[in-house]
Amino acid sequence: MHPANPFACGRWIRNLRVSSVHPAIARRAASGRSGLSSHDACRQAGFTLIELLVVIALIAILVGGIGAALRNPSESVALQAAQGALTSLLNATRGRAASTQQNARLVISADPADAEKYLRRLQVVWQDPANPADWLADNDAISLPPGVYVVPSSVLAVPGNPAWPAARRSTALPALPQEMTINGVAAPESYYVSFTPRGTTGGGCVVLTVGRLRAGSPGPVLTLDDPGNLRGVLIRSSGALTLLNDAGAF
Repeated sequence: MHPANPFACGRWIRNLRVSSVHPAIARRAASGRSGLSSHDACRQAGFTLIELLVVIALIAILVGGIGAALRNPSESVALQAAQGALTSLLNATRGRAASTQQNARLVISADPADAEKYLRRLQVVWQDPANPADWLADNDAISLPPGVYVVPSSVLAVPGNPAWPAARRSTALPALPQEMTINGVAAPESYYVSFTPRGTTGGGCVVLTVGRLRAGSPGPVLTLDDPGNLRGVLIRSSGALTLLNDAGAF
């Protein structure tokens, strides 16, 4: 029997609705207003935190890499350009050996008296079949970007830096520079990388670094003073090339 008072009746109906709902259902209904259970909400928050940590780690890696590259942006760009030029010239030398069926060399100037060319001037030559003592060239030599030099093969020959690490030198080059005759003219002493007509070579690497010309007597003196700032090319005995992009690769 319902209460006679209509206001009391309304209160009785509201109380009946609330009391008849199971407590667990009420909790689920309350959490449902937010669209997620408490467990799901915690789980979602946890995944968001993990994703944030991953992003922070990636940012740290990128900042470290960019910081190293921005140590001197012009040097980094110049080294990369020199590496590309060296790779192209090595491939051209190998191709010349195959096309002429003669030994071919990528010649690197090793005359310290010529500061502009020293360890920077490169030229493709191949053996004259009519006179094996002579080497032929049909193009001008190419210079590496300003401030970039080839590291010699001998530790003692590294300009201005007798303590240069042995593992970071150009092992593809002969220990000492040699005299050559190019197009019938005696050329200054040079280092070189040699390829056979089959495209094979002795293997090793050619290392590039930055250097500085300092005042000296009778002329400028080259100093290679940063063995940690390197790029280069690994030359396998088959003639295949692999780029080496930092000092740790040597």
